[in-house]
Amino acid sequence: MISIRYQDLPSGMHARAEYAGRSTTIYLQPGLTGAQRAAAVRRLRQEARMGCGPSLPCARLAVACATDWIRRGARQLIAIVRLHPVGTLLPALLLTVMAGLFLHASMPALPAPADHGRVTQSTATCATLPELAAKMLVSPDGAGQCDSVPAMPALVSGAPLAPSR
Repeated sequence: MISIRYQDLPSGMHARAEYAGRSTTIYLQPGLTGAQRAAAVRRLRQEARMGCGPSLPCARLAVACATDWIRRGARQLIAIVRLHPVGTLLPALLLTVMAGLFLHASMPALPAPADHGRVTQSTATCATLPELAAKMLVSPDGAGQCDSVPAMPALVSGAPLAPSR
């Protein structure tokens, strides 16, 4: 495994590679430009080919350079957000959008709006919704529209209930 770190090096030295066990660490001088960084890594690879330093396989070095590039970008973004107040809007906006999407995804599906003038003809709806069953029991016009819920004649006719003895 190859990792890239930044360290103050002696003057004139832009990079140094150290081998420790199964990993190799490349130390770069902080503040190098992109061309200087590429030249320093190229010089380290040339030294490794000649046997003057630890081996730096191309694929592992490419992965190390990519992770270093991502880390440098993240550090730069964090510094911008920390130093400029407008920079805090981006993370706040991102968190707000993610929370809104989470709430939207976790909400149950809303039922379609029902026609309030008529009782639904579906027997499954009549059997499952207690409000519709109660409405059919009380209203005389909805008494025969759903076969799964029997109507109570005393409530439909409007006659008072006689006390049972």
